[in-house]
Amino acid sequence: MNKVLSTLLFLVTITTFSQNSGKIIGNVSDAEIENEALLFASVKIKDTPNVAQTNFHGNYEFENIASGEYTLVFTFLGYETKEVAVSVKNNEISRVDGALKSKTIAIDLLSDEEIAATEKSNNTISRRNSSLK
Repeated sequence: MNKVLSTLLFLVTITTFSQNSGKIIGNVSDAEIENEALLFASVKIKDTPNVAQTNFHGNYEFENIASGEYTLVFTFLGYETKEVAVSVKNNEISRVDGALKSKTIAIDLLSDEEIAATEKSNNTISRRNSSLK
């Protein structure tokens, strides 16, 4: 009987001490389009090699993360990068969702004079090319 209790106590102790890590889960979505899932967005734990990609539902997961304070970095092409702090505790699941906003791209509009100058320049080049033939 003592052997059984000793073995059981040993297994419980090993299991308890081996689980000094937590898990981070979450979802990455578009903040402007009804929280539409962003497929294959990148989620990185800053200053570590840990990187995950979201699945078809926008979900990601990190397992066996040592307890501590971290920063998650959410990125997706055409969207602003977002950083979010997360606290990981032993044997707990931390949920962090990232709603990303699309980037604004500035476009320089040409004035009427610039358009006319460009057209004139293109016509001159076309005439030069046709005379070379």
